[in-house]
Amino acid sequence: MSEPAQAMPATPGGAVAETEPDATPAGREPSVRLQTSAESTTTRPKVAETRSARVVTTSAVTSRATPAESTEAALAAQAPQATAEPDSTALAAPTPQASAERESTALAAQEPGAAPAEPAEVRAPAAREAPTTPAEPTSPTEVGADVASAMTARGRYRIVEREGRRFVVSGNAPNVELHVERGLSIDGGSRKRYGARAIFLDGVYTGAPFCDNEARQYSLDHHAGCVRTFTLATCEQATVMLLQGLPLSSGAWTLWVNDPDLDSMLAAWVLMNHVELLRDDRALLRRAMPAIRLEGVIDAHGTDREILAALPDDALAAAKAQLERLMAIERELKATRRWMEVDWVEYAREQLERMDAELMPDSAVDALLELQEVGRAALFNDRIAVLIESTLGIYEVEERLKERYGATLGVIALRTGEHRYTLRLVDAFLPRNLEAVYKALNRVDPKADARATSPNLWGGSGDIGGAPRDTGTGLGGQEILNVLADVLGPRIPWWRRLWTALLTRLRGKRPALPPPRAR
Repeated sequence: MSEPAQAMPATPGGAVAETEPDATPAGREPSVRLQTSAESTTTRPKVAETRSARVVTTSAVTSRATPAESTEAALAAQAPQATAEPDSTALAAPTPQASAERESTALAAQEPGAAPAEPAEVRAPAAREAPTTPAEPTSPTEVGADVASAMTARGRYRIVEREGRRFVVSGNAPNVELHVERGLSIDGGSRKRYGARAIFLDGVYTGAPFCDNEARQYSLDHHAGCVRTFTLATCEQATVMLLQGLPLSSGAWTLWVNDPDLDSMLAAWVLMNHVELLRDDRALLRRAMPAIRLEGVIDAHGTDREILAALPDDALAAAKAQLERLMAIERELKATRRWMEVDWVEYAREQLERMDAELMPDSAVDALLELQEVGRAALFNDRIAVLIESTLGIYEVEERLKERYGATLGVIALRTGEHRYTLRLVDAFLPRNLEAVYKALNRVDPKADARATSPNLWGGSGDIGGAPRDTGTGLGGQEILNVLADVLGPRIPWWRRLWTALLTRLRGKRPALPPPRAR
């Protein structure tokens, strides 16, 4: 990963000048990754596309290119060595002749004019013992209390752990959390414990599908309490809700899934990419809709009712090929009886990356990776402060975020390097400007020092500034957002704050939700 361009203060107080990125993001190289509960590492996707296979994979965040590998080779790496007794749950390692045939077929099937893929690097299969209880997954480092995973993570989707629960967020909409909990079942009496802005997907709620706008809770399902014959599958219900204006950009939302099958994951992908799918006259949604429609038909009616998708032959064939590739790893895991052993949270993260690769053009994914949103805070008059990690300069970031959020954007906090942040006031009509924010930050920042010969403080002008020049800040991204919310957020009457504090004290620390099921 290239070093982020820094917008450094030009004065002792921290005035900041625009800087330009030093490199254009490199193209994504192909690689394949299958991860089980013994592994859980936040990584960045690399994409390659051919007619025969288009796969998204993972690589170390410090590298932007990895050797190409076929899906079969990646799965075969988990098979036992030839000298070991075959494991009924493992995949057999491909023979050299079969591997050569697959490689030759893949090269021959590439798009006309495309550069040939690199030869597949087949790792020697390692011996594997019979499956035992899955190892506890390693949780990624969390930044902030609620909204961010490791700041160095460069994938579109990240795993965050909070209060014993692991979930997936997108770097472009971290206010929408995807929770995948094996066997989760919620009835009418327990759903109130899940709070507002909760969406239960594909069988999590045991009753009929519902839309409760007052409680801001929704169940998108086509199993119980409905006539399945003419009820849309979950992925299509999610698309309809998106088009009807479900306000996913307002507040924190939680998606609940109890089995990450293709229907559930497509629904989650649609909801987690709500902004991108509706932009530019819904161009990306139009591109993805054939696959969503076909999966909806297959999940609701079976593979013999594909005619209901009403797709032309060429579009139908392309959508079927996309779904086949998205189903490949799930089918292998189920065929080898490892589906119930795999780390479903990590699988969900990787499946979302694969969906990006199949349903979005590479240029769109590259543009989204350039602007990774780490968190946000509510400000006065329904504005938001957004914490961004990017290699772009502050003014280019501002331009792109205005396209995304419009008039909702109030303040940008851009992380330009380790301990370095640039603040930019976008809405000039907020009750206060950044000078009030600098004062509040200097009171709580352990590295801020006004007594030094050259003051080391947050500062700048009323609309742009930054962290202390000499040392950077001692605050984390979430702490900066908290200060922005305190200074520029909506004014809460003292009696309401007192009442909230009393209620919190009376209720104690009892969790609002039941503990997650053991993985």
